[in-house]
Amino acid sequence: MFRYTLFLIVSLLSTHSQAFGLKDCQLDATKQQASIAEHLYGGAPEDAVISPRHGFVLNYNAQLHVPHWVAWHAVAAYRDTPQRKSRWSTFRTDPEFGDVKTSDYTGWYDSAFNFARGHLVPFYISGGDRDQDGMDAEFEDSLKVEDPDDACTVYEINALSNITPQYHSRFNGEQGLWYQLETAVRELIDDGNEFYLYAGTVFIPGADIMKIGNRKEAPEQWQIGVPHGFFKVVINPQRQQAVAFLFDHSGDLADGCSLNAQLGDCIVSFEALERATGLSFFPDLSERDRQNLESQSTEAVWNSWQ
Repeated sequence: MFRYTLFLIVSLLSTHSQAFGLKDCQLDATKQQASIAEHLYGGAPEDAVISPRHGFVLNYNAQLHVPHWVAWHAVAAYRDTPQRKSRWSTFRTDPEFGDVKTSDYTGWYDSAFNFARGHLVPFYISGGDRDQDGMDAEFEDSLKVEDPDDACTVYEINALSNITPQYHSRFNGEQGLWYQLETAVRELIDDGNEFYLYAGTVFIPGADIMKIGNRKEAPEQWQIGVPHGFFKVVINPQRQQAVAFLFDHSGDLADGCSLNAQLGDCIVSFEALERATGLSFFPDLSERDRQNLESQSTEAVWNSWQ
């Protein structure tokens, strides 16, 4: 009887894991509030619709079909990611938005533009036993789903709602500035540091926007905007310091660093960041705490974390 029961449980888990998808990852109201409480440091940077996820929160730009901004909490326990293959490497259409498909990015990497599918919330922070039930996303031997809640964290970070076109060799790939910053933060997390982060896209008001899409369709049908710039804010809660980075992706973003700059040259004041993005960071903090946090955005502070 025991063996039959065990077989039945394993069979059900296996069947469930095969059918599991993003549509199964919806959060109830309580979990949505818990996600917002965990991932937003100092409050939302604008009065906008926030879409909570298991491992981050998202504000989506439905006109240009890329994230506007995302926010997430990062600790070492979240670095236990699945092997990036099979179901754990698949990009999926987000059922909440449903407007971007993998075919919209197909061929752009190998084109003259060399656009990558750029994560805003990085894949490397998608793992761990976040609900502390003794299971994580996958069975290591088979790579099937072990814990649906933790699997959702990975699936949602790989959802196309967290993806934007980024120059690969010049920015997103190895030695690019986005890659350099992600690597530096990852290494600091592995050293035991805790961070809160914001990242997002920047579009210059009134400027022309390049768009990409399914290359089998006419260009006038392409809808995904290529950002003029990107930003990232890294908050160190133990030190009560925050450093802001602003990257000029298109070559015409004021205050943003060029793609061949040194990473330290990309650090900007929060005044410059808010001017470029139209966002206002840390609105829920007291004026004193906000000013203290934002005044720390210097290369010297960033270097002191290393």
